[in-house]
Amino acid sequence: MDYLLVKPDKNRHRYVVGIDFGHGETSAAWCELEWDKSAGKRESIPHDVELIGNLKVIPSAINITPDGRCYIGKDAFHSDFMMDGAKMRVGFKQCPKEIEGESEQLMIEYMRSIYARIIEKVDKLQKGNHIVYIARPSGWTDDETKDLYRRMALEAGIPLGGLTSESRAAIFYAINRDEFKKNVLQGGIVFDLGSSTLDFTYLNFDDLDPIDHGYPCGASIIEQAIFEQLLLKDNGFSDFLKKYPMYKDAFLFECRKTKEAIYNRSDTNLRVKERIELAHTVNLDSLPEEDIDKYDVVLKLEFSNVNEFNEWLEQVCHYKTDIENAIRNYLNQWIRDKKVYGVYLAGGATRMNFLKPIIAEMFQLSDEQVKGDSEPSLTVSRGIALIGTADAITSVLREDLERKKTQLIEPQRLRSRMDKLVQDMAGCISETSWNVVHEACSDFKRKDLDKNLGVKDLETDIRMRLEKFTESGLLSVISGVFNQFFQCESEDVRMELNDIIRYYAPGQEIKNVRNEVSDISLDIQSISDICMKHTSGIVNKLLWAALGIFLFGVFSLIYQAIKFLIYKFKSEENRRKDICQELEKNESKIKSDIKSELVKKFLEDASFSNILSKELKSYLEKLIQYNIDRVRIPIE
Repeated sequence: MDYLLVKPDKNRHRYVVGIDFGHGETSAAWCELEWDKSAGKRESIPHDVELIGNLKVIPSAINITPDGRCYIGKDAFHSDFMMDGAKMRVGFKQCPKEIEGESEQLMIEYMRSIYARIIEKVDKLQKGNHIVYIARPSGWTDDETKDLYRRMALEAGIPLGGLTSESRAAIFYAINRDEFKKNVLQGGIVFDLGSSTLDFTYLNFDDLDPIDHGYPCGASIIEQAIFEQLLLKDNGFSDFLKKYPMYKDAFLFECRKTKEAIYNRSDTNLRVKERIELAHTVNLDSLPEEDIDKYDVVLKLEFSNVNEFNEWLEQVCHYKTDIENAIRNYLNQWIRDKKVYGVYLAGGATRMNFLKPIIAEMFQLSDEQVKGDSEPSLTVSRGIALIGTADAITSVLREDLERKKTQLIEPQRLRSRMDKLVQDMAGCISETSWNVVHEACSDFKRKDLDKNLGVKDLETDIRMRLEKFTESGLLSVISGVFNQFFQCESEDVRMELNDIIRYYAPGQEIKNVRNEVSDISLDIQSISDICMKHTSGIVNKLLWAALGIFLFGVFSLIYQAIKFLIYKFKSEENRRKDICQELEKNESKIKSDIKSELVKKFLEDASFSNILSKELKSYLEKLIQYNIDRVRIPIE
C-alpha cells in the first residue's frame, strides 16, 4: 500500500501534521517545512492543535448517532447525544484485523473527524499543502497490521505520508530536549505510559538503532478496576447497566475521569473524595417514568490520600507490580548490560505519583535523572510532527542523493576516474620497478668487494630481480594502488554527498569512510588478479626495454673496453660506483618512459579497460547506495 502514501514534495508541501490517535486520548501538532533554509537555520518547532476550544488533548471517544452525526471527545457522552441505536465507544482503538470490522470502521470515522477538526482549527492548512504522519502502538510490529492501519487512515481521507511507532516518536521528541539530550549521548530511555500499553525505547548516540518494546499494562487498567471493583459492585449501577448496557462505555468514561481527578491533584496527601453520579451521566428524563427515581444513585470513592488509593489498586489488580515486572523484563531481556543515564517520561499517565520513585529505584537513577515534560500527553504528537518533518526532508534528500549518484557514475566521469587509476598504477609500477634496479645497484656497490664483479654481474642480478618482482611483487603493488584509489574515491564521494546531506540533516553526515569501504562486498584481490592477468605478461618486457636504452652502453663490449683502462687504476668500490652512476643518472627518464609505455599498453587493451570500468562502476554504485541508505528514514 506504500504507493498510496503521499510523497513529500518541496514544491507543494509547506507543513507536516503529526497525529497521535491514542487509545485513551488524542492530540496533534504541526510543523512548518522550511525548504528554503539550511538545516542549521530551521526552527523545527511543533505547534500544538487546540482540538476543542483551547484543549490540546481530547479523550479518544466517539458517538455515531442513528442519523449519522458524529461526536468525539467528551461530546461523545453528552447526555443529549446518547440515544438508542447510537454507537458510543471509549478506548475502542485496537490492533486492526479487517478493514470492515466494527472497531476498525469506528476508528476510521474517528480519524476522519479528528482530521477535519485539525483542518478547521489551523488556518494555514489547506488542501494539498501539507502531509500527515501518524503513530502506531509499539506492539503492532507485523507488516500486515501496519499496512491495514495505513489503509484505515487513507480511507479516512488523510493525506498520509507515513507511520511510525509511538515510542520512537516519543524518543525523537525527547532527544530534541536539552534536558534529555545529554543522557542519550551515553544511553537514555523514554518511558511512555499510555492508556493501553507501556512502551520503552532505549537509545544512545553510539548505536542509533533504538531498542523498543511494549507491555500490556496501560493506565486504562485503573479505570477498568474502578469500573469492575467499585461501580459494578454497587447494586444501583449494576442493575442499571444490566437493563441499559448501551451506557457501559459512558460509565467507563466516568471512571476514567475519576482516575484523572485523583492523580491530577497538586497535593497527593489530601483526602480523596470523588463521586460518580448516574444522573450526571445519563439523562434520566429519557428513561421510562418508573426508572427516573429508581436510578438516581451515586458512587462515592473515599480514601485518606492518593497513596491509600494506590494501595487499594495494588490489592485489586497488582498494577504497581505489573509496572515493576515490565521494567525488570525490559532491563534483563532487552537492554542487558547497557548503561542507562536518564529516563524521559511521556504519556499523560506518567503523572501518577507512584511511578517516578519506582523508575528511579529500578533503573538506579537519581530523581534529577528522571525527567518529563510539563505536558506529557503531547509528547507523542509533537514527536510525530518532528519525525514526520525529518522524514519529508530526508525523502527529498534521498532524491537529491539519487540524482547525485547518477552524476557520479556517468560514463564521462568514470572514464576520467579510470584514466586516473591507470596513471596511478603505471606510475606506482614504474616507481617500484626502479626501486628494484636501485636495490640491485646498492647491493652491487657494497657486497663482495674482495671479488672482481663486472657489469654483466649487475645485468644478471637486475634481470633476476625484475623477474621475481613481476612474479611475486607486482600483484601487491597493483592491489595497493587499487586499495588506495578506492579509498580516495570513497573520500571524494563522502565529501560530495555530505554537501547535500549537511544542508538537510546535520549530524547524518558520513564520517567513517574506512568502515564503509570494508562493508562493501567488493573483492579487491580478485580485481587485482584480473589486472595482473593483463599486465604481468608485458611488465617485465616493458621494464627491460626501457632500461635497455640506457643499459646498452653500460653492458656493451665497446663500453667495457673503453672503461677498462679507466677502471684499471680505480678501486673496486669506486669502479662499481661509476658503473651504477651511469645507470642511475637516467632515473627520471627511465621511470617516465616506463610509465608512458604502461599507460599506453593498459589503455590499448580493450579487455583490461572493460573490466576496470565495470568494476569501478560497480564499486561506486555500491558505495553511493550504501551511503544513501545510511540516511536514516524514521518513518515506516
